[in-house]
Amino acid sequence: MRFSLFQALLCGGVLCALPSRAELPTYTLQLQARANLSGNPSGAFNLEPDNLLPGSYRVPLAQDRQLAFRLSYTPEGRRALWWGQDGVGQRIYLLPDLGEDVLAGDPDLNAAGDLAFSVSNGTRDNGIYLLNAQRPDQVRILKEPYGVTSWSSVALNEVGQLAFRATFSSSGQAYVMLSPSGSNFTTEYFAREQKLDSSSPFTYLYSPGFNDQGQIAGVGDVGDPGAGFQELHIWSSGGGSRRIAVTQALDATSPIFKMASVQPALSNSGKVAFLGTAKSATGSNLTSLWLWDGAELRLLAQNGRGEIKEVEIFPPDINDSGVVVFRAFDSAGLRAVWVSDGEVTRRVATEHDLVPSDLGEARLDQEKPSVPVFGGSPTINARGDVTFVAGLAPPDNDQEEWGTAIFVARSSLPEPDGGTGDTDGGPAPDGGPGDVDGGTEPDGGPGDVDGGPGDIDGGPAPDAGSDIPDAGSEEDAGSDAPDGGEADGGGTPGTPGTGADAGQPPGEEPGDVSPLPEPSPSGCGCQSADAGALWPWMLVGLAWLIEGRRRGARRA
Repeated sequence: MRFSLFQALLCGGVLCALPSRAELPTYTLQLQARANLSGNPSGAFNLEPDNLLPGSYRVPLAQDRQLAFRLSYTPEGRRALWWGQDGVGQRIYLLPDLGEDVLAGDPDLNAAGDLAFSVSNGTRDNGIYLLNAQRPDQVRILKEPYGVTSWSSVALNEVGQLAFRATFSSSGQAYVMLSPSGSNFTTEYFAREQKLDSSSPFTYLYSPGFNDQGQIAGVGDVGDPGAGFQELHIWSSGGGSRRIAVTQALDATSPIFKMASVQPALSNSGKVAFLGTAKSATGSNLTSLWLWDGAELRLLAQNGRGEIKEVEIFPPDINDSGVVVFRAFDSAGLRAVWVSDGEVTRRVATEHDLVPSDLGEARLDQEKPSVPVFGGSPTINARGDVTFVAGLAPPDNDQEEWGTAIFVARSSLPEPDGGTGDTDGGPAPDGGPGDVDGGTEPDGGPGDVDGGPGDIDGGPAPDAGSDIPDAGSEEDAGSDAPDGGEADGGGTPGTPGTGADAGQPPGEEPGDVSPLPEPSPSGCGCQSADAGALWPWMLVGLAWLIEGRRRGARRA
């Protein structure tokens, strides 16, 4: 076999030294369900009319494209759970009649079809509800650990572990993980607030992220709550944590003025995507999306950078390839769902896009420009598929209501072998947990902006209300009002950075995080390389040139 010079350089490992990057997929949209009011002649899809989503939500997605979401209003007047896959699905569980004050969190699920969500209503029915999509009538309620009054940001991983932020009757909060042990669960505390542990540095803990390695990522105040003294840590099972970012109040060299109150996203490889604010040269707050890649902070998106006009304050999500999904306005002022790997930023869906639906071609639209088109937080799975929720209308008439659509943007990439969500990666125990309630929904805090003009009642949504210390520790702190076609519970973000925690960003850990480089004109947030790192590319370019000349000579 003959090898060209270019092939020889490749085989010789010249490119092996180059930094790898995730491949961004292209997307094909698939409608999973469509919720609508019974008074609208367009009807509903995979749902009976008057089964409505809450004002804001998170729709978790397994690697095999299973997904689930909660219904905050049903014809029966009770909360419910929907589950499906590949364009089909149905309501599989109707909660008992727990009273009007019941607060139900978003479900999380894993590849085994296990689902978990929290219920808080101040009665004995409180707890984390566990069930399986194939056996939805077999429900187990966990109330661990002792003394907990509410469970927020409930997450379920592929090995059946549950993580959440627990609120105790003493008003203190803690990060807790429950691990399957026979027919029971063992309890492990990762971090506590000072109200629970006087030796703790944390005065307030915000909503955490969780991964399949049994790790938790979270932001904590280490001074007066809301004053901007914040740290971002990754905790591992068995004890110990790594501080990966701090705010400028703790380190003046940090690029992060303040961290957002919405939860960070944590991959199995230890990458963390999170929102916050940076200060511009004129002192204004810039909502920003950062990625901790295991060695340094990288800026993925920021107000006024590249195609992004304004980053919306909804929790991002990340997969093991380091691809991050988030919401932001584009330069034309249109809302959009985006993915980024730190090098390239690509749209998944944009306001006014024409999309497929059960009624034929439709448009992502609302009857009023002020009403948000998208609802809640998008999520991403291991292969890069993305879930999002949006208002739907006919392609030529935005005044006609086609309800709220739940889409899976199907990735063009092949299914990865192993990894997060892989069914060979160890199914969760029967009846075990599912994925997050906590997820990507803003859990509250200054800076959370769910509850704007798209909510039916205009109020905040579960786990998306205020996370202001001592003002939003309850699961579902806010209204669970239904969304009957007005897609967003996310509402429009307020002026970035003006709230107590309005998307303020995290800072860097001295010695652990290298300084953030100046933004590139493209807004990609790329790190610059020194000249020595460019020589492999020069050799490859030379190889292409020589090989091209050889081919030209042969053709001559």
